Amino acid sequence: MSQAGRPDVKHPTERGAKKHVVVIVLGDIGRSPRMQYHALSLLEDGHFVTMIGYSGEGLIPSLEMSLTRPSTNDEDDGGSSRSTEQPSYHGHLRLLRMEPYQLPKTFPLYRLLYYPLRLLSLSYCVVYTLWIRLNNNNVHHTTMPADVILVQNPPSMPTLLLAYAFCVWQGKWREHRPRLVIDWHNLGYTMFGGPDSTDTITGILAKSSIRNLAYWYERAMAPLADAHLTVTRAMEIWLGENFNVHGAHVRVLYDRPPSMFRPTSVEEQHELFRRLKLKCDLIPTYSPAFGAGGEQIMDETIFTQSISVSGGNTIHRLRNDRPVLLVSSTSWTPDEDFSILLIALTELHRMVEIIAEDGTFPRALVIVTGKGPLKAHYLPLLEEFNRTHIFINIQTLWLEADDYPKLLGCATLGISLHTSTSGLDLPMKVLDFFGCEVPVCAIGFDCLGELVQDGVNGNIFAKGEDLATLLFDLLKYDNDGRLHKLETYRKNIRGMARWKENWEECARKLIVGDSK
Repeated sequence: MSQAGRPDVKHPTERGAKKHVVVIVLGDIGRSPRMQYHALSLLEDGHFVTMIGYSGEGLIPSLEMSLTRPSTNDEDDGGSSRSTEQPSYHGHLRLLRMEPYQLPKTFPLYRLLYYPLRLLSLSYCVVYTLWIRLNNNNVHHTTMPADVILVQNPPSMPTLLLAYAFCVWQGKWREHRPRLVIDWHNLGYTMFGGPDSTDTITGILAKSSIRNLAYWYERAMAPLADAHLTVTRAMEIWLGENFNVHGAHVRVLYDRPPSMFRPTSVEEQHELFRRLKLKCDLIPTYSPAFGAGGEQIMDETIFTQSISVSGGNTIHRLRNDRPVLLVSSTSWTPDEDFSILLIALTELHRMVEIIAEDGTFPRALVIVTGKGPLKAHYLPLLEEFNRTHIFINIQTLWLEADDYPKLLGCATLGISLHTSTSGLDLPMKVLDFFGCEVPVCAIGFDCLGELVQDGVNGNIFAKGEDLATLLFDLLKYDNDGRLHKLETYRKNIRGMARWKENWEECARKLIVGDSK
């Protein structure tokens, strides 16, 4: 111990190149892939990582395998992974989950007290986690002081202020001040909706005041950080012009797919669809059966077949009569208007019915992944759609973290309904599709062109009717029975940089310095 009674602390230069990076997400950290990819890259770079976020979904498999230990109490959460293999950085990751108090909607004066009580609850959780739980000595690497605080923004309140305060406090108490790095996914103040025509005068004043307060808070906090990462060039420019954030300590780190997102092999497809057991009658399946050439079909799904060949061996192949697979990942919130996709599929079905007899348009299975508040509203509408439309079927799924990339790798086409509150961020889900070499139709907004190039790697639409026309054009067989335009898009996607290489080039030095 030091004379002042503080724990003895080794400066990072005394520990070699290893740093302790604290990654903060004021949300379900299991549903924040970009911050998980940051953590994985830091671990692979040889550093120690503590992740802080809400309780909820599990981490990506590579992070689950690197946790310090399985979940045994509320200090370290994560659980054991499916695989017993341990990466070289096993034990270098710690996960601290938070559970903020949620005010029940039946509470008196709910609308009036929601924001102040929510802010108070969040502040308590962050303060307790940073100042108390982070310094728990049960886990080896947390005896080190934090070298870097990497914060996801938004939410901005109260994360930016408390993260900055912690950096100042540690600089005074432990004589080693961490660097504060903000990863700008969006602008926090834009998450607060502005007034609309249905609001009363009181509502207009309240919404305007909250939004303005959030803007000035974010504007005041931004220049206090030591470094900044943005998801688009447009956001980098905006921060410089409006928040006085510019210079060499600001870098664009485009989202890029990690290596887990790749085309799915036929064998993997067969295994996946056997487990998913989709309730879809677009195409009948039989097991066992005999194919047209007399070969024995041991097992089949709506997309694949398992064939017995000479010597007792088994091969897998795609069915010739398989439907096309459209996949859309949604959070089921007003920000992603699912009604647009329903309108498009209804109109597409009408167009397909006209040409059904010539066999130039395949049947289509649409799988929608994710969960959120509006899912229950749409489920009855989807059931009604499936009863009344014979050429298109819509299924909803919630997938394990390691199954999600496999499903995307099976898709014929991806559909993105993501819109941006600021017009400055990009849908990461599109990158997931691109990693699997799957073209995307995406709803348009400002700066989407930094990712989706219309007519090159996908198409951009504005409304449901436009999407229906695009789908009809892209999925209608050419004279040789192929989908040439989609094949061209796939070729244009191949070779895209991956997350690891992109992070090494654009983010590593900004976050941890020149540690190599």
